[in-house]
Amino acid sequence: MSPVIDIHVHPWTLDFMEKNECIKFAINFFHIPKKRLPNKIEDLVNDMNEAGVDKSVILGQDVRSLDRNEFRNYTLPNEFLKKLVDRYPKRLIAFGSVDPRKEDALQKLKTMAVDYGFKGIKFHCDASGLYPNDPLLYPIYEKCVEYGLVVLHHTGTTGLGYCKIKFGHPLDLDDVAQDFPELKIVCAHFGWPWMEECFAVATRNPNVYIDISGWLARYFPPLLITYMNGLLKDKMLFGTDYPMIRSPLWMKEFDEFCRPKLKEGVAEKVLGLNTIRLLKL
Repeated sequence: MSPVIDIHVHPWTLDFMEKNECIKFAINFFHIPKKRLPNKIEDLVNDMNEAGVDKSVILGQDVRSLDRNEFRNYTLPNEFLKKLVDRYPKRLIAFGSVDPRKEDALQKLKTMAVDYGFKGIKFHCDASGLYPNDPLLYPIYEKCVEYGLVVLHHTGTTGLGYCKIKFGHPLDLDDVAQDFPELKIVCAHFGWPWMEECFAVATRNPNVYIDISGWLARYFPPLLITYMNGLLKDKMLFGTDYPMIRSPLWMKEFDEFCRPKLKEGVAEKVLGLNTIRLLKL
């Protein structure tokens, strides 16, 4: 069996989510019943076991500089991620986060890379109110190249409330990919509704990848399947967007609605082999 790696997991519990107005907005937006949300971190690992997921990439978020009440409790510190990875070293991989508006951004980046051994960094520019090609992010990108960190960017629309989706346009990442050709970049959620632009950026830039998180397979656009079978078969990465979609449901839908449409060997690439290569596991 080929390994299965979920590259897009938010290690949120019900208690954390209920303290965040922006996340509560997303829960209501997606019509997620409270009983379907995880109560503890162990629920994530139990879901992985049930779904046959070998490893998950847990994502941090750092928006300390935002003065909006709706994001007051949204920051998920790198120290918290480190504790989770130490608790489940064979199952969890961490992508931390830094606030580019804070003076400690580069120091926190060094700590996560050198001291904690994190594999990457996550940015949600919609929430931060920054474009991905903002000069404020360029010193961080430079250091990510030096440390070998993968950069995962939220792209496209978002279920989060109280932020603007214009900051998540994947076309802006073409600037970043061209300016930092050695930087590995992941476009989360395949940039929908700017899907074609997202695929164009990934097709022309060898360093750009796509994650397919945040969607159940029954709703995958036909164009996604086309690129998954074709030009981007080596660059598509499985992700759930847990806990918005939990892994047993995601995998059940994938097996029923997507796997039968894929060419031989493509499912194995998407579910794990591409991520193994990207993260050098």
